[in-house]
Amino acid sequence: MAGASTAKPRWALPKFENISFTLMFLGLPLAIYVIFVILPFVQAFYYSLTDWTGFSKSMNFVGLSNYLALTQDPVFIKAVTNSIVLVLILPPLVIILSLTLATLVTVGGASRGEVSGLKNSDLYRIISFFPYTVPAIVIGILWAQMYDPSNGLLNGILTAMGFDFFKSFAWLGNERTAMGASIFVIAWSLVGFYMVLFIAAIKGIPSEVYEAARVDGAGRFRTAISITLPMIRDTIRTAYVYIGILALDAFVYMQALNPVGGPANSTVVISQHLLNTAFKKGKFGYATSMGATLAIITLAFAAIVFLVFWLTGEKKPPKVAPTTAAPRYTTDVKAALAALRAADSTHAPSAPGSSRPPRIERSSKPSFFTDRTVATIAHIALIAWVVIICAPLLWVLMSSFKTTQQIFGSPFSLPTSFNFENYVSAWTTASIGTYFVNTVIVVGSALVIVMLLGAMCAYYLARYEFKGSQIIYYLMLAGLTFPIFLAVVPLFMTLKNFGILNTLPGLIVTYVAFALPFTVFFLYAFFKTLPQEVAEAAALDGCGPWRIFFQIMLPMATPGMASVAIFNFLGLWNQFLLPIALNTNAKNYVLSQGMASFASQAGYAVNFGALFAAVVITVLPVLVTYIIFQRQLQGSVSPGLMK
Repeated sequence: MAGASTAKPRWALPKFENISFTLMFLGLPLAIYVIFVILPFVQAFYYSLTDWTGFSKSMNFVGLSNYLALTQDPVFIKAVTNSIVLVLILPPLVIILSLTLATLVTVGGASRGEVSGLKNSDLYRIISFFPYTVPAIVIGILWAQMYDPSNGLLNGILTAMGFDFFKSFAWLGNERTAMGASIFVIAWSLVGFYMVLFIAAIKGIPSEVYEAARVDGAGRFRTAISITLPMIRDTIRTAYVYIGILALDAFVYMQALNPVGGPANSTVVISQHLLNTAFKKGKFGYATSMGATLAIITLAFAAIVFLVFWLTGEKKPPKVAPTTAAPRYTTDVKAALAALRAADSTHAPSAPGSSRPPRIERSSKPSFFTDRTVATIAHIALIAWVVIICAPLLWVLMSSFKTTQQIFGSPFSLPTSFNFENYVSAWTTASIGTYFVNTVIVVGSALVIVMLLGAMCAYYLARYEFKGSQIIYYLMLAGLTFPIFLAVVPLFMTLKNFGILNTLPGLIVTYVAFALPFTVFFLYAFFKTLPQEVAEAAALDGCGPWRIFFQIMLPMATPGMASVAIFNFLGLWNQFLLPIALNTNAKNYVLSQGMASFASQAGYAVNFGALFAAVVITVLPVLVTYIIFQRQLQGSVSPGLMK
């Protein structure tokens, strides 16, 4: 009876008179999501079995002919090969770099007494995150100028160092270096984000674990291999999947760096070939077969990663006697370590995937890596990384105050004066001002709508129990896994049928639909943690479901709402694929589109000063937002990604 008295009452659905609550909180967001996300994905698989041209309503069913034609398409085969190269190189590269930097920051300090992080490391963490706030299309444009064979910063630095061979070397125009140069750019943009993710994960490891390893005589390298990696393997696995999916869909970076696919298609990816086939050649059915193939490859990649991680360690730990079993680190860590050492004297080390670290043999040998040496090496490595991060950004900022002649004549010198003519030219002549206003309208409207609808939907699914609630929740999660390119062609027709193609409202509703899965996913877990007794007490006082949500539960969810809003703002502001595919009216261009168009025009007009000014205008809002909210944003990186 005691257990029954403490059981939490089940929350009931609203009564029939509150049906409007259900329609608004669940029906409206679900309808938008199904119409603009789920149905286009489903339609894409059907279109891939037809010969639809996209310009007529008639289409003939051709079965698997499109897929068979892909095997004879040399550009597609090359694109698949390039995607495989990206997925094999990029995830390990980013994870190794970001994990190394995160380890230096978190456990690179003193090892005597309490294990501590590197002193004054906040600046490294903040600056390393900068590239994540920069739109991918701008990163591509920026590095395309960095790689420029005539006046690029990279060749200038190498030439100044005495490597005359690189004086006019075309990094993106050489078949042997184009892919490697592109991979470096993508890694440059991602390492900071995953560095912060791993910092949060490493800080979640109890400090007593590191202290016990230190007492046992383990060195820093052995500790990192034997303790840090096994205990954050779930975070590493998730990061590997995320980076791999991005590698398979690296359209924005490749389009900005090499719009034509590089020399001999050395950098072309599936998504580039898809858009070119659909919108330039009018082969929508054939193009959607590429998207379906990309979706299958993406799901197969994720499945392989999970399988490999499971086979290499995600198994149940071996059973031990009750008297020697090592307790988990959810209670008393020191007691767990003591029991672990006692168990290790008679039992084999635990599997790499278990929650207890393997026993580390005591060593009395003096180590070269003293605290001072490690701190010095850590600072040197982190300073070098900060320079790599800041050099392109500072170069663009300086160049934005120069004329084109000054950029060519002295590309590395400081500007002689702060001349804002480039900014005026970019804002007016290049229409960056119009694109900026369009972006503010689209992103501002979409952000408000998606936060409201996402919070309502997440609250309803988290609070109320009904048949099919889990199906709806997992249907929402499905939107996080499908590659967006699969839905581009059907979505184009959906907006056309609604009469909102090439319009700002069309972009707004599309942004909302594709941002809903992440918003619901994040806030669902947050609303689950809120005390239900508060809402029940309000209901007993006569509050209806609308008032309970807006006056009680929503204010309590402010921290989670703020974190999701910041992430959504960054994602929506930096969006490039949806506008370029669904908004071809130049008057309605958003900043990412306008920047891509202006960059291609600047290549002929040689107005590089205005181009760099446009880059600064595009980056500045998100960079300022990040600096203001960086603590809250970075504090929510790990929970947001891992929930």
